[in-house]
Amino acid sequence: MPKVSANERAATRTRLLEAGKAEFAERGLAGARFDEIAVAAGHAKGTIYNYFDSKEELFFTIVGEWCALLVDAIDAEPQGSARQRLRRVAELDVEIARKDPDLALVVVQQMPTLVVSHASAVNAALEPGLARLAAIVRAGLEAGEFRSAQSADTIVRLFLSTLSSFELEALLPDTEFALDDVVGLLDRHFLEGFCERAPIPVASTEDIS
Repeated sequence: MPKVSANERAATRTRLLEAGKAEFAERGLAGARFDEIAVAAGHAKGTIYNYFDSKEELFFTIVGEWCALLVDAIDAEPQGSARQRLRRVAELDVEIARKDPDLALVVVQQMPTLVVSHASAVNAALEPGLARLAAIVRAGLEAGEFRSAQSADTIVRLFLSTLSSFELEALLPDTEFALDDVVGLLDRHFLEGFCERAPIPVASTEDIS
């Protein structure tokens, strides 16, 4: 049996990942057919087991690669206020979603449903990105830029769930807004609420009368 070169293995792995994205985006983790992913990638059934032990491993490899793209982007742009940096994270996430809608659907549609059932795998896939986002939020809290009784970790989870909700809505076929609208919506409906600003004056009883 001819030996498979490193380049051939890498190319096969890439094809399996791409086919996996499409399968998971359409059917979710529970409904995905592992052997059929290999067929969709142009290989015989069973080939996929040479690269991934299970569809869960394939799924979280895909999620981990998305997270790695985001981490690289965060590390490449370390300057700015916490709000500016979080807004930039959202912009970068939307860019990834625009380039790879299947990947976006896998992450934003499937991940929230797996937080409890696959907690350790979810944490392992997202941890590098969560740690960097928490550092950004923590700096904003310490600088007084953000005002919140919640911890940095809680704010990060709320930030990601809000971003994912807007992106998912933008990716739906009958949506009323597009991916181009996501960052503005997130900034207005989430980030603005956590940013420090002057208190709104309270009307006195004399003003009311």
